Amino acid sequence: MFGLPGADCTSSRIRVNYAGGIPASESLFKGEGQGILLQGWLRLKSGYTTVSTGFGGVLFGLASLRCQDIQSRLGQIETPRFLNRLGLTVFDRSAQGMTTTVEGEQLLHFAHQMLAINDEAMGRLTSPDYEGQIRFGVPCDVIYPHIPGILKAFSRDYPRVQIKFSSGQTFLLREQFDQGLQDVVLTTEKEPGKGGRVISTQSLNWTGAEQGNAWKKRPLPLGISKSCAFRSSAIEALDDAGIDWVDIVASEDVLAGEALASADLCILAELDWIKSSGRVAIEHGGQLPELPQFSIVLYGGDAPGNQLAQALVEYIQRVY
Repeated sequence: MFGLPGADCTSSRIRVNYAGGIPASESLFKGEGQGILLQGWLRLKSGYTTVSTGFGGVLFGLASLRCQDIQSRLGQIETPRFLNRLGLTVFDRSAQGMTTTVEGEQLLHFAHQMLAINDEAMGRLTSPDYEGQIRFGVPCDVIYPHIPGILKAFSRDYPRVQIKFSSGQTFLLREQFDQGLQDVVLTTEKEPGKGGRVISTQSLNWTGAEQGNAWKKRPLPLGISKSCAFRSSAIEALDDAGIDWVDIVASEDVLAGEALASADLCILAELDWIKSSGRVAIEHGGQLPELPQFSIVLYGGDAPGNQLAQALVEYIQRVY
């Protein structure tokens, strides 16, 4: 719950109703000529400051107040009595100025979260009620674990926007984006293409059936589809290591290779975060070559006038 009182820097008070018996009249701001407690917090948003907060089961509130005289007040900081009663010191004074203590750093962490939640709440309450359609495509191997949560949160906050979601290989998604058929796409690439932004980097691992032996066979049975972005890197690593291999998957569909790998008939190259009940990362003890890292690359959201794409990109970047 957030209170947004109409207050200014000289009269804002923080009321605390702590279960330990601290009076509700205690405050972090002392008003009229007194100082502001947490200098680090004031620098978070170029002068935004906390005006209503407390401990325990207390009402937390934030007001985004731009204070012109904040810097002149930093030298007048006074520790509230309720912090002293709790044995908390959030800053140290020295000849060089103020520094935060361990407790102060912890409180700063919560202040960051509170300001972020405040910004999100105000943004949602004051943003236009968008309507329309957003086209979003990702490779199948990056759908989990994050994409369902992103789609759920975006749909909750923009209920009148239709999401047209599709999954495909990286090269196909790039083509669709370049042709204007997608608004936002994610890809898996070693290096981002023009206009792409790296939002995460993952290790590429050899995977196979649990307690499987397919990785020990020679020639090594591979189940990587011909359109997979990882195929060329995996084959190059095997060739450089002098390991013979055989391609046993004729389908472009990655599900065929996954089924064969889970049956211990071949192995795959997959991202580090892939979790499957039928496949695990192979502990090969150096008998298979190391694979390169791949990046999750974001395309879209930078075209002027496409507010929906820009909004979706914000949700994606919060998670990655």
